Amino acid sequence: MNKKTGNNGWDPYSEQPYKLPSDQKPRTDTTNLIEYSKVFITALLLTPAIGWRYFKPKRQTPRPDRQHFVGLSISPNSMFNNALLEMVDELGVAQLLLRMPSWQMNELEPRVRFAEQFGDRGWVINVLQNRDSFLDGERWQQNLARIFSAFQHLTPYFQIGNAINRSKWGCRHSGEFLTLMELAAEVQRDYPKIRLIGSSVIDFEPLVTLRTLFNFYHYQQQHTASLLYINRRGSAFGKQYRYFDLERKIRLIAAINALSNRSDNSLWITEFNWPLLNTRPYTPNSGHPRSTVDEATQARYLKQYYQIAWRSGLVERVYWWQLLNPGYGLVNFRDGTLRKHPSWFAFKEILAGDLKDEPDYRR
Repeated sequence: MNKKTGNNGWDPYSEQPYKLPSDQKPRTDTTNLIEYSKVFITALLLTPAIGWRYFKPKRQTPRPDRQHFVGLSISPNSMFNNALLEMVDELGVAQLLLRMPSWQMNELEPRVRFAEQFGDRGWVINVLQNRDSFLDGERWQQNLARIFSAFQHLTPYFQIGNAINRSKWGCRHSGEFLTLMELAAEVQRDYPKIRLIGSSVIDFEPLVTLRTLFNFYHYQQQHTASLLYINRRGSAFGKQYRYFDLERKIRLIAAINALSNRSDNSLWITEFNWPLLNTRPYTPNSGHPRSTVDEATQARYLKQYYQIAWRSGLVERVYWWQLLNPGYGLVNFRDGTLRKHPSWFAFKEILAGDLKDEPDYRR
C-alpha cells in the first residue's frame, strides 16, 4: 500500500482494488459525519416526491431496441485481443464499455488502439478513480483532458468514477466523488461534444444514489450510471430489506433520477454479474458457495436480470461485466484456451431476441 495516499494497489485478477485495512476506512470523522447529515436531510426533504414518482413511474414507450439496450464490458488481454474481436462479432453486441484507469496513463494509447479495432460500435469509457484523484485534483483534470482528447473520436460518453461508495476505490464519502464530478465538468467545457455519465454507485444504496443525483455542485450529466449488483446468494427475484427485488430497486433509482437536478432522466446499468464458485483468484470470494453461483445458475440469472430490466421500461441500457474473465465473465481462459460459459449462450440468446413480455421469467 502507498502509505502517503492510502492507495492500496490493484488486483489484476479480479480487476478491482485490494481491500483496505480497517484503519484506512474512516467512518466517524468530521467530514464523513457532515456528509452523512447532508444525505439524511436530502432524503428527508425529498421522500414524499420520491414516493410519488415510485408509485407513478414514467416508463419508456416503446421499450428500447435490444441492440441499444444490451451492452457488454470488455478489457484488453494481450493473449486474446484478436479472439475478443471475433467473439464480439459473433455475439453481435453493439454497445461496449471500456475501463480507463486514470492513474495508468501509459495505457492510454494502447487502450485507444484496442477500442479502434472494434469498428463502428457504441462506446462508454469508464474513467476509474483512486485516492490520488481526490488528493490531487489538478492531476485528475490533466488526466481527464488527455482521456477525453484521446477517445473523443470514438464516443461522446464518459462515465466518471466507479463504485464511488466503496472506500477502496478512493472516495471516503459521496462528497469527495461530487468534487471529482465538478472537476470533470470544468474539463468538459473544452470538449463540448462530450457527455458525462455519473452517479456510479455500486450495489443498492439509495441514500448515496440520492446524494449523487440531488445536490448543488456544478456539473450536469446526461445519463445516470448504476452498478446494480444483486445479492450474490440469489436471483434478481430475491428481496433486499424484505421488499426490494430487482424491479423495485430499478423503480426506486428511476424515481430518484427523475427528480435529479444533476442528471437528465436517463438510467443506464453499467455493471452487474454473478461471480462463479471456485474461481479464485479471479473472484476473491470464490470459495464461499453462499456468495457465488455455478455456471448454469449464472446463465439463468443473467437472463432473468436482462428480462426484468427490459420489462421495467425504466432502463435504457444494461452492461454485463464482463466478456473475458474466469471468475465472472462469459468466457473462461484459465487453462490457456477459451471456453464459453453457459452465460455466453444466454447472453447471445438475449441479443438474438429473447426479450419478451412474459408474466414471469423464473425459468
